[in-house]
Amino acid sequence: MTKPQAKPKDLSAADFALQLKLHGFLHLRAEGRFADVRAKGCPRTEPVMRGKRLDRQATLDALLRDRKARQDAAAAAEALQIERERTASLIAPQALPAARASLEGAAAIAQLAEDFITITTRNEGAALPDLVRMGWRKSQVFEHADAARNLAYSRQNGAAV
Repeated sequence: MTKPQAKPKDLSAADFALQLKLHGFLHLRAEGRFADVRAKGCPRTEPVMRGKRLDRQATLDALLRDRKARQDAAAAAEALQIERERTASLIAPQALPAARASLEGAAAIAQLAEDFITITTRNEGAALPDLVRMGWRKSQVFEHADAARNLAYSRQNGAAV
């Protein structure tokens, strides 16, 4: 006498829907695919079929496997970028902006005034993003902007307003 074959283990439709919500996946019925709503661009993944039926457990495993692969690729790209920046800092450390974030008091005002003069010779005026790119913290700019502006004006014109 032969034993009856056991059905392959699969999730119920309700359990599958719950797992999709739990892990941040969405079934796009019009496309017949699944989207990862937690990832940028909502990348799509094809379902795993068993004959003409959806293999829910295998599809969930494929969705999680694809997400893990995307996360691993992003981590590798970030590590590569960090390594490139480290190498660049070893090759050309003078190309990096000075550490303005550590300046305080009169030194910060003097350097900020110099940066105002430098920026205004190239552009119409100094904007916050330009100063942040140079290494200033926003709090420093807001704290010392008025005094630095007056100092820069006095250095350029010989008299403070």
